[in-house]
Amino acid sequence: MGTKIKLYHGSIHKFDTINVSKGKPFKDFGRGFYLSPSRKHSASLAIRNRQIEAMRVGGAKKLKINAYLYIYEFDTAHMKDLKIKNFQQADAEWMKFVVLNRNSSKPQYDYDIVTGPTANDNTRASIQAFFAEVYGDINSDAAVNMLISLIEPHKLPVQYFFGSQKAADLLTFIERVIVE
Repeated sequence: MGTKIKLYHGSIHKFDTINVSKGKPFKDFGRGFYLSPSRKHSASLAIRNRQIEAMRVGGAKKLKINAYLYIYEFDTAHMKDLKIKNFQQADAEWMKFVVLNRNSSKPQYDYDIVTGPTANDNTRASIQAFFAEVYGDINSDAAVNMLISLIEPHKLPVQYFFGSQKAADLLTFIERVIVE
């Protein structure tokens, strides 16, 4: 028997079913469906995405863009039937995994679920500098270690990545609320 955990997803899109193939490429763990055990973090992502979309469309107040918080439940008993990768911390292995996925639109592995720290917006400039080889060759341990030291890994929120439809179908929808 597993433990049921609540997970949250912030979005500006209203949907009834999860389709992992609709996820954006070039994300930390690849294209898929991302959630967090933090309601606050997920709500802030929805609000941030609403602000970005409002600026993208010219900030028109007439255009009503909602920020949604989706609440799901996941029974960890299902994990035994899935291929899982869990990063306990933002270390060199995690950083290389994130860099690999952020640098490719194609899947780099076949995990159903990946958990670990979120390389969030506060890390974007450091990651861009890494790709520009400011810290040295991106394949070097020195560059990876420099990047890790700059992103303050102890402050990064945890994310759950559902990379397969099989895994996403195991999420139980609880509710969708509008975030103000």
